[in-house]
Amino acid sequence: MRLAGSAALRDIALGLSLLLVLAVPAAAQPINIGAVLPMTGLAATYGQPYLAAVQLGIEEVNRAGGINGRMLEVTVEDSQASNTVAINAFNRVLQSRPVAIMGPGLGTQLLAIMPAFEREHVPVFAGPSTRRVTQQGAQWFFRTTSHDAVGKELWTRLIVEDLHKRRVGILHIANEWGYSGRDNTTAFLKSLFQLEPVSIASYQAGDRDVTAQLLQMQRDGADIIVSQGFPVDEALIVRQMRQLNINIPHIGSGSLCGAFLRNLVTPAEIEGHYCEGPAVLPTLSDSPAMKAFVAAYTARASFPPDIYATGYYDVVRMLAEVMKRVGVDREKIRDGFRNASFEGVMGTYHADAEGNLWTGSAIMHFGANGTATVVRRLNRAATEATVVPQ
Repeated sequence: MRLAGSAALRDIALGLSLLLVLAVPAAAQPINIGAVLPMTGLAATYGQPYLAAVQLGIEEVNRAGGINGRMLEVTVEDSQASNTVAINAFNRVLQSRPVAIMGPGLGTQLLAIMPAFEREHVPVFAGPSTRRVTQQGAQWFFRTTSHDAVGKELWTRLIVEDLHKRRVGILHIANEWGYSGRDNTTAFLKSLFQLEPVSIASYQAGDRDVTAQLLQMQRDGADIIVSQGFPVDEALIVRQMRQLNINIPHIGSGSLCGAFLRNLVTPAEIEGHYCEGPAVLPTLSDSPAMKAFVAAYTARASFPPDIYATGYYDVVRMLAEVMKRVGVDREKIRDGFRNASFEGVMGTYHADAEGNLWTGSAIMHFGANGTATVVRRLNRAATEATVVPQ
């Protein structure tokens, strides 16, 4: 009888607990944001910095009172470097019923999960530069940083107009993003200057030697090399160019900017190289807001943010602003992003017809002792690139 009585009391207690949970008003429940990011594997150098930015943004919103008193929380799933894993991760995040999802900054993964988020009507935000991502007619995706049709025009103009090089070698990772860099560079060389690349080579994700590809560039007579790959890849290209004594200019993608900030290359190794990204390196900014963000992010992550992580931080703050105005309905959130401009630490964001929130670009040149100088940038208020004196 004592056991039966204890069981009855336990059942009553559990029932009361459940009633208390159900009685919590919706206004007091946390608001869930999903995050599908490559936290492990070959692309972890993207996911970990991006999550730190998302978490910092959420913490700041919550310290300021949340969304009309409701706190934000994040559910994170690891997309690794696999489209299949990314799809499964996305489906798991959906179970937490997020109002929006911070997606992987990898174009291949976003194209893979796009049918799911279009079907589920959930806003997704991410910063891939793969051009095709916002050319699919998606209604629920917003790109937080610029795409390759912006950045590759800028570096093509730098190559020919400023550096006076005409024999371009293109080295890229063999995936959708690498092809985007290759194809946009090739298109701008032809349309702007009636040129063709003299050498094109690719490598597989995870390759640890690009000697053959670099020697091909040299044999083909390239007088400059551009590259698009993961941060560890671009750090490898920088080191192996030095080891092979290939002394021609090299422009890396935004991944090389990140590799520099993450100390994947030394100041001596990167001296003389360039990197192209959606905006000036956060560590070079004179903006008080950016300086405060860099300090807070570095204290949290133990390394400074790159511009892509900055985009994730800004979009969390934008999302909070929209929800304070329209609530947590997914469609209203989407329409809020479509119809307004936002001031972030990176600058002014405004969605175009494709869902691209940012259309800027900048190229930095690395000097002695880890210094970096902006050599060309895109003026977002103008229609073409403008030169910034060194």
